[in-house]
Amino acid sequence: MDSKKIFLWPVIISIIGHAALIAASSMLDLRDSVKAADLFTVQITQPQPAVEPKKEENKVVEKAPQKAAKVKPGPVVEREDTVDIGSSDVKYATYLAGVKKKIMRIWNYPAGAYAKNEEGDVVIKISIDANGSLLHAALITSSGFDNLDSGTLGVVETAAPFPPLPPQYELSRLHIIASFRYRMKD
Repeated sequence: MDSKKIFLWPVIISIIGHAALIAASSMLDLRDSVKAADLFTVQITQPQPAVEPKKEENKVVEKAPQKAAKVKPGPVVEREDTVDIGSSDVKYATYLAGVKKKIMRIWNYPAGAYAKNEEGDVVIKISIDANGSLLHAALITSSGFDNLDSGTLGVVETAAPFPPLPPQYELSRLHIIASFRYRMKD
């Protein structure tokens, strides 16, 4: 064997091995133990009173054969989740990037706030239905200026509707926490 081939084969094998390791490691998500701060929405409802069947003593009743009863589906369970628009959660990253891109296309400094040199941070909660429609946009943290707060909510409402939630989310609603920073440049 030629001396160049003796050194070339281990290099080729090493490159192929490293490429395989990199490909395999990119399929693993090691961030499962890292959780972003979640906001929880709790819905409290009145419990339904339990109805006890009436007891009948010493009555013999002959029953006619019954046909198989149709099984009614149970109540639809509505699943919701709350994430930050800048979340690094792989599950939501692509969807959140699309929502952010749609908002950023039309986001601008509110004219009234710009004229008054108002600056601040606005944090809102955007609630999106499974079909992508905007259910609600609510102010979580005010900037202290009505022009900035209402301008931010107006931009989100104008950007709606958003893309439908992907079926693999198995969610009826997604809540997104988004921060908007308004600063004047000198």
